[in-house]
Amino acid sequence: MTVATATHTVPEWGHLAIGEDGVSPNSAERLHALAQRETRRLRVPQPILTPTTKPSLHAGQVVGVLAVPGETVEILPKIEGSEPAALRRALTRMLAVAWGLPIADSESALLATQRADLLEILIRLFADRLLVAVRRGLPHRYRQREDDLQFLRGRLDIPRQLARHTVRPDRLACRFEELSVDTPLNRVLKAAVARLASVSASDTNLRRLAELSARFEFVGRSSVPAREPVRLDRTNTAFHRLYQLARALLGREWQSTTSGASEGFALLFPMNDLFEAFIGRTMRAALAPLSVHLQDSGNYALEGNSERERLFALRPDIVVDGDIVIDTKWKQLKADEATLGVSQADVYQMLAYARAYQARRLVLLYPWHSELPNLGTLRRWKVPKSDTTFEIAVVDVGRPDAVGDTLRETVWRRA
Repeated sequence: MTVATATHTVPEWGHLAIGEDGVSPNSAERLHALAQRETRRLRVPQPILTPTTKPSLHAGQVVGVLAVPGETVEILPKIEGSEPAALRRALTRMLAVAWGLPIADSESALLATQRADLLEILIRLFADRLLVAVRRGLPHRYRQREDDLQFLRGRLDIPRQLARHTVRPDRLACRFEELSVDTPLNRVLKAAVARLASVSASDTNLRRLAELSARFEFVGRSSVPAREPVRLDRTNTAFHRLYQLARALLGREWQSTTSGASEGFALLFPMNDLFEAFIGRTMRAALAPLSVHLQDSGNYALEGNSERERLFALRPDIVVDGDIVIDTKWKQLKADEATLGVSQADVYQMLAYARAYQARRLVLLYPWHSELPNLGTLRRWKVPKSDTTFEIAVVDVGRPDAVGDTLRETVWRRA
């Protein structure tokens, strides 16, 4: 596809104008078609982009990048009082934590002065990390080879020798193992490098991607990265996170790199999922040595006399020390309401967790905004006829580096 020449920024739930002050009608149609495909792929409840009568495209609760020939649209999280550059930094840090790729101090300085859009920032982070890894050597594996050689290598393939070389004693049908960099893992990484090189407009990023492409010269091309039988083990530990990041950056091309390239590029993240992953990983680091289980499973709302009679599996976002249950909600609380706008369904869900986990504390965790009086715990109630407390707490995702301290103060001091 043609390198994007214009970048438009819109917040989640915001409007992108169509016409003179926004994207062209033709680009709007392409963006909407791309967004429809991504809505189905991500299975999000609201459309990523919805046409309106203004005319405009209305963004949903998804953040990231959509790019079609000539136009790039970045959707940033709705965090109050932050400029686009600050939002990009906050979002990049959230993604880095969710992917398990902490940003070093030197990179923090880079992001503070980075004027590129979100896509170029993420490409830069991926390329920098992959370069560090591959400069130490590509992961490799032994693979079976067969060849007809003058001298014996490995072992002799007797059936093939008799079939092919009965009158050629100077040729030996050999079967042997050869160390190769043409592995499933490297093919996925190479596919990500090639895809990003086709959408980046940054000279700096393109230089890094060109070096990466050269280092993957002897790695085969994969037409369907999702079908590559990648095996992650201790021999390629340095590439585990990079592989997960490559999958994310490949987006729809994770399924196929041979079709749809001209339809556009998308790198999108549902904010509910991103907020949950960011909080979970941050909490694990902040609350050590307490045990922190993410997406805990094994408990049910209803049970009969056998395992077959268990109904309605429960899967809370976070369980701390076995009896503190935390669920994250990417919703804006209402400071002027007694319930803070917490939905009845969310309360009932937490009460089900309380019963199944014998929880002593239930915490619903939301993003902070300026109408709320403080960070950490806002309200605390008692669950009737029990010793369980029900709490509403908030963290400031506009300052992701400080979220760990807020979580520690909220959970640890009362753990």
